[in-house]
Amino acid sequence: MSTRVDGRRTVLVRIAAAVALCVGLVAAGLAGYRLLAEETSQARALVAEGNGALARGDRGEGVLALERARWLAPRAGLVRAALAAAGVKDAESVLPRTLRLVTSPEWSVIAAGAGWVAGLGIALAVLRWRRRSAVWVALAAGLVFSGALAASVETGKSPPAIVTKPDARILVAPYPTAAVEAPLAEGTMVIVGSPYDDFIQVDDGGGTTGWVRQSSVERIASPGS
Repeated sequence: MSTRVDGRRTVLVRIAAAVALCVGLVAAGLAGYRLLAEETSQARALVAEGNGALARGDRGEGVLALERARWLAPRAGLVRAALAAAGVKDAESVLPRTLRLVTSPEWSVIAAGAGWVAGLGIALAVLRWRRRSAVWVALAAGLVFSGALAASVETGKSPPAIVTKPDARILVAPYPTAAVEAPLAEGTMVIVGSPYDDFIQVDDGGGTTGWVRQSSVERIASPGS
């Protein structure tokens, strides 16, 4: 009798675990689909805005809109084609740009799904259901959770900026009278650093660093977005 009860309990635990896993993954999947649909729709509008600005000869605002579209939908073919047609040079290194192929919200959804699976694995291990397998599942999901969470934070910070003024210049120091290091063409992407008064430190991705007026550049997105 006791063996039969234990067998039923094991079956119920398995069913409950399977249902919980399915609910968690479906919820994460739906959230990811919703995010992707919303961001792709916004990206299309930004591509149209960017192409319109480029057609008017406003390269700074045009490139800014296109880069904001890539920030929202980095894998969208429409966005990538528009950037290629505009001849935008990417100032970011390989790792940040690779991580940005998945947006920060999408990384968050992946982390949420992995966290759910890790928690379920821990619960099953505590309930003594295939403890070794449950522990391995929890560990693997925990690693995915940690990696996705770190990627979410990384992709949400330090966004590049676009030069939106036609007469921008990189100076060797954050002062109006400082020597000019190099000119900056309108529409150029730069990596931004620390601000100082009316200036901000930038890196053009080609080895030139210095200071430009903050009014000459505009970030693609706010840090953490």
